Amino acid sequence: MKTRLVMCFLVLGMLLPSLAFSGSWCPLQVSVWDPVQLFPETFDVYGIRLNLIYGSNRNVTGLDAGLINMAAGSQNGIALGMMNVSDTSAGVLAGGMNYTTRLRGGQLGLLNTAQDRVAGVQAAVLMNLSDQVRGMQIHCGIFGNGAVDVTGAQMVLVAGYNLTDRMAGFQMAMLGFNYAAESAAGIQFALFYNYARKMTGLQMGLVNVCETLSGVQVGLVNIIRQPETKIFPLVQFRF
Repeated sequence: MKTRLVMCFLVLGMLLPSLAFSGSWCPLQVSVWDPVQLFPETFDVYGIRLNLIYGSNRNVTGLDAGLINMAAGSQNGIALGMMNVSDTSAGVLAGGMNYTTRLRGGQLGLLNTAQDRVAGVQAAVLMNLSDQVRGMQIHCGIFGNGAVDVTGAQMVLVAGYNLTDRMAGFQMAMLGFNYAAESAAGIQFALFYNYARKMTGLQMGLVNVCETLSGVQVGLVNIIRQPETKIFPLVQFRF
């Protein structure tokens, strides 16, 4: 069996280089562990890349499947693997860990990171992280969602937290808490605790806290700290 696999790889290694166009891209890439792959990492892949263990190329467009899928530039299309890593991504990344700096599309995995920006959806079991979210972060497991600026939604379906500096939209933490360090405009809903420095909209939870409020708090304990501290049960509002 091993001999057959080696022979198949050798045959592919002899035949497929003829499919490389302009010496810079190829329609099919097969990698064992870079640099043991049909085409060097400087090539772009437009089509299919299969990484038995670890594959690396400049840009990949199409289907990228394997254990560790690496793209120094862009990863566009569908990526399936234990780890998907790229500089930018457009499409769907599904795996144990997904990392990119800018994402247009979706990340599905245990741990998702889009360092600079998400335009789409992050769905994770452990944690979703991004500086800027334009879309949605969904979490169902432990830990939660973290961002600097959110326009859209942060949702914890089981237990965990939603953390951001600024939120415009919706935060929900079923068994957890929501925290907006600077401002929240929209709705904060959590079983235990909601906090926003400047709250515009609705807070619903056991304990709701804000520095300033333009809206309504509904919960067991509702606290507004400025201009003077007010603590009120059940419902509190200020406009």
